[in-house]
Amino acid sequence: MSTTVRGAAAIPLPIEACWQKMRDLGRAKDYVPGLSDCVVTTAATEGLGASRIVTHRQFGPMNETVVAWDEGRGMTLRLHRRDARGDRPARPFAEAFFRYEFRPAAAGDPAACEIHTALTYRLPLGPLGRLADRLFLRRLFRQNVVDAAVCLAENYRTDRPIPDGELPRLRANAIA
Repeated sequence: MSTTVRGAAAIPLPIEACWQKMRDLGRAKDYVPGLSDCVVTTAATEGLGASRIVTHRQFGPMNETVVAWDEGRGMTLRLHRRDARGDRPARPFAEAFFRYEFRPAAAGDPAACEIHTALTYRLPLGPLGRLADRLFLRRLFRQNVVDAAVCLAENYRTDRPIPDGELPRLRANAIA
């Protein structure tokens, strides 16, 4: 059974401008909290099948491969590890996908939009994994998804990397 956690934030830019920034898969280290590096690893730098390796300061490297590319609107990444032992799910998941999606601003302003982020995942260990998810992992994953949304919105607004110290202030910008 899969779980999905979501986050969202307003961006004072039109969807088209945000989409142009999203197309740059190497930009993730500027807005995903905890990332120290991001390298596109495929000849294709955008679109279906494009892939990158992101390096998290705490958890190390992870592959992210585009499995859905909705031109002008969003993309879905499969989170996994590719190494000498093959292609496996990213830790701690049995399966995981991250979705970025731009939507029109709730107020209908064409000069603004919203970023909606979602992590859909399944944990290993059957009932034990589901219990850990209910007790604490789901809250942790949800906070990470919200943090990615608010940091992306701020990065797109300012065109500068988001320092970890700004995260507490930016969390107030999350859309409930």
